[in-house]
Amino acid sequence: VLMLEGMRMAAQGMMTQAAKQDVITNNLANVGTAGFRKESAQITSFNEILNREVGGMDGMTQSSYEISTAPGMEVSGKLYTSSVTHSAQGSLKETGNPFDMALDDNGRGFFTIQTKDGVRFTRAGNFHLSTNGELVTADGSQVMGHRGPIKLQGSNFTVSNDGVISSDGRPIDKILVAVFENTDQLKRTGDNQFTATTKVSATNDFQLKQGYVEQANVNALTEMVDLMMVTRNYEANQKVLQANDKMLEKTVNNVGAVR
Repeated sequence: VLMLEGMRMAAQGMMTQAAKQDVITNNLANVGTAGFRKESAQITSFNEILNREVGGMDGMTQSSYEISTAPGMEVSGKLYTSSVTHSAQGSLKETGNPFDMALDDNGRGFFTIQTKDGVRFTRAGNFHLSTNGELVTADGSQVMGHRGPIKLQGSNFTVSNDGVISSDGRPIDKILVAVFENTDQLKRTGDNQFTATTKVSATNDFQLKQGYVEQANVNALTEMVDLMMVTRNYEANQKVLQANDKMLEKTVNNVGAVR
């Protein structure tokens, strides 16, 4: 029984490290992605979730209480894996491209964009001009202003620090920047975009820099160190699993020999 329990714990340890490795490698793959938000894996056991949800409720057992997992949460055996998005601002890089824009607000706000799947939010400000004169993201989604999709007449325009877009000295619109009541409720939808499951509101509390892009808030060196630690922990659990497997095999053979 002890050997089987040791094997189970080692296997769960390996699954935990594998989940962490997936998140870290994704962070490293996006070091050069404008506005990318670092993620970290959050591993929770069934019992931890049960104790947190049930609290001090008397007479409640595991078999009579059903846990509903949060959006983006996956179940591996008895481990519940979710990803946490880090909101710290990345460094700003000057590009000189008038279509590039970066928010300087300690990572609070997001550009509001209209995609084919609905309204989304992003920190990636590497915009360009579409064929019909709209300001769009790298994937062609419309960048929204307070008056709707932003339309420009060529590249002769300026954007002030408070997000007001002007052409030939005449204000056209203002970049729509959104903030959230709870940033933990942002759900990553791919293409460096997010959707919100919490209250969203427009804000004027930001500084916008034209001709800059925000870089990923990922420290490649830190991620590499974390990746090495994850690899070592995975290998340690693997050795424990192999050792218990050999002991179990030996025990079974000995029992067979006695018979």
